[in-house]
Amino acid sequence: MEVAKDLMKKDVVCFSPEDSIFHVAKTFSLKNISGAPVVKDGRIVGIISETDLIKFIKMQAIEPAHPEFGLSLSLVDLLRRYISMRKELKNIGKVKVGDVMNKHVVCVSPETSLPEVAEIMDKYDIHRVPVVENGKLVGIISRSDLIRSLIK
Repeated sequence: MEVAKDLMKKDVVCFSPEDSIFHVAKTFSLKNISGAPVVKDGRIVGIISETDLIKFIKMQAIEPAHPEFGLSLSLVDLLRRYISMRKELKNIGKVKVGDVMNKHVVCVSPETSLPEVAEIMDKYDIHRVPVVENGKLVGIISRSDLIRSLIK
């Protein structure tokens, strides 16, 4: 039976808790990935995903300045919103991975069977699982890796 080490990707994109979320978003886009482990001193301290970024941005969404005006906004109100949005974007640029990441990481060992990896992903509704040996990150398996393994 195949195990995690047979399928895992060994060249894992990782982030530091001190990286900016803009760096994360850019890396996700360039590498065509949707999440990655967060590592400090060689140990996993969290995991960051597109979902975490979207939740953060959603929490930072600017409320309408004057909801009673509905869709008819004055030029002054539009300008006020624009200035407010620019300030928020500068603040968001200062946000670090450690502020947004999920600190509850589900990991597997290199010897975990692939059916068990699939069961863990389903149980915790996660899209990737780091593979850890002796406390150190050695690989990662995504849902798409599991699906690709079915057509080999």
